[in-house]
Amino acid sequence: MSRIQYINDVNGSFQEAHGSDGRLNVSSRQDSRGYYNSRDVGQCYALTFDHPAMVNGEYCVYWKNTSPTKEMVISSIGINSTNLAHFSLKFVTGTAANGTEVIPQNLNKTSANDADSVSLDDGGGTAISGLTEAGDIDQILCGVHQHQEFRLAERVRLGQNDAIAVKLETGTSAPSAHGVIFAYFE
Repeated sequence: MSRIQYINDVNGSFQEAHGSDGRLNVSSRQDSRGYYNSRDVGQCYALTFDHPAMVNGEYCVYWKNTSPTKEMVISSIGINSTNLAHFSLKFVTGTAANGTEVIPQNLNKTSANDADSVSLDDGGGTAISGLTEAGDIDQILCGVHQHQEFRLAERVRLGQNDAIAVKLETGTSAPSAHGVIFAYFE
């Protein structure tokens, strides 16, 4: 019988396992980093937004990481539109003005952590302004009364004072848009 030796990562001692063919039989579970973040540190959030009667070129949602120590990881963004609409996701800089403050919801209901961020939407009818576009990330086209997603797979990472915004590039008949951004801090 083969012996397999490894270091115990809890106490640093050498451990030994026996396998019949020189291999160790193991099982594992795979979940997203957001799952473990929500469970272990309570820093996973959903930011819902609403922007009625959009005008071409307006931003429907803005989210900025203000944490001095943690990166914000954007998992995905879902958008629903009442009319045909072309949306883009952008990196932005500048000082966001106007809009309505939106509070991200912690997805671990037992956690009292608030998101270290600033987030705005146009739910109150005041367009978000003061932003400068600093790079395109993705684009989607929503059909009439349809849902689309920016499928980011946790690839968009925002350091301190980095921000994103979703912009209506063009739309028919002043579409209303609403949706959600999922993110976590690490």
